[in-house]
Amino acid sequence: MKQKSQKYGTCFKELRQLAGFKYKDLESIISKNGIVRFENGTSNISFDRLAELLKFMGYTLSDFMYLSGESRVDEVYGEKFHIIRYQQGYRDDFFIPVGVNPVRLKLFESGKILLPYDVIDAMLGLMHIPEQDFSYIINGSKDDYFVHYINWLDRIQLREEFAEAEMIQNEAHKYANNQEIKVKILEENFETLNYNNEWLELHSQERLTRQYTDYRVLELTAKACHQILNDEEVTEIGDFLFGIELWLEYSLGILALNAWQLPYSLVYAIISDINLHEKEYKGKLIYRRRIVQTAGRCAMTLISKGETQKASDLLSMVHHYAEALDTHVQGLYRFAWAYLDYRNGKIEGQKEMLRVIALFDFLEVPISRDFAQKYYNRHVLNLEES
Repeated sequence: MKQKSQKYGTCFKELRQLAGFKYKDLESIISKNGIVRFENGTSNISFDRLAELLKFMGYTLSDFMYLSGESRVDEVYGEKFHIIRYQQGYRDDFFIPVGVNPVRLKLFESGKILLPYDVIDAMLGLMHIPEQDFSYIINGSKDDYFVHYINWLDRIQLREEFAEAEMIQNEAHKYANNQEIKVKILEENFETLNYNNEWLELHSQERLTRQYTDYRVLELTAKACHQILNDEEVTEIGDFLFGIELWLEYSLGILALNAWQLPYSLVYAIISDINLHEKEYKGKLIYRRRIVQTAGRCAMTLISKGETQKASDLLSMVHHYAEALDTHVQGLYRFAWAYLDYRNGKIEGQKEMLRVIALFDFLEVPISRDFAQKYYNRHVLNLEES
């Protein structure tokens, strides 16, 4: 028991000193002698009194339990959060509105405490970082709900399995409607709370709105795999993509799947932004694949419309991502350039398209081969499958 008292006292002293509080600053709650004895491990204080002291200094009882070792900390949350915050350029006092001062933030990012998940989500919301992107960073290569569906839709689009795309569209529509209902209920029941709680309540509303947006975007992306989107729907997708600040697998997947129907100006602007951080994206296969898919698909739509210069500009922007040893990425990139050459009247372009199809066949990549063959049949031979 004495050992635990000493541990608690040492932990409290560390928190007090980190926050810059002197004994006299806390005398309205407990005497100087009481704090000294507690920090030396010679006496205890009640948890109610401890919680009051911690709150006064800007901490929570949970912070104390983590720092004292009573609760286990998963350091990866804070470490990955620090990377995102540093990349995005946010100061350490940016999260005070949600109750996280610079000292708490430092403890969290150094892996000494774990913040409540609703607070982490609120902090992500302040930085406009989608929750699923943070989840993907935490889980490494593990798929979350949305990434799973994006990868599924990618295969569906290549195989033209329209019934499955429609099924995902209907499921996402159902969830989007459920989230919209929750937002309306929250708006009707909203009551004024104190500063931090009011912000978190408003954030809860924002979070539900983001969840609605995620499902709505998934719904439209699934629809785009088997139908032409109308102008309002393309604008919805564009607004979502334009608001992305950290491009990860989910958002890049949405971008790539919709690239066939997105305006050139939007795709050009996004790839220009991504290229500012080329090193971060070039080192990961799925990022390279999605970026090249985006440029290639948008370019092929432009080529079909006769806008060959714009298509050439897009393909030139992503050449450094296509240099990597990835059959699908290299093949798609070569195929798009070959189609551009063909539409510019170069007979070698048609031959190159056939060589890419043969390469996919030789390397036993049937999905890519069949996609390229169907595209060749439609846009070069002017054939339509029955």
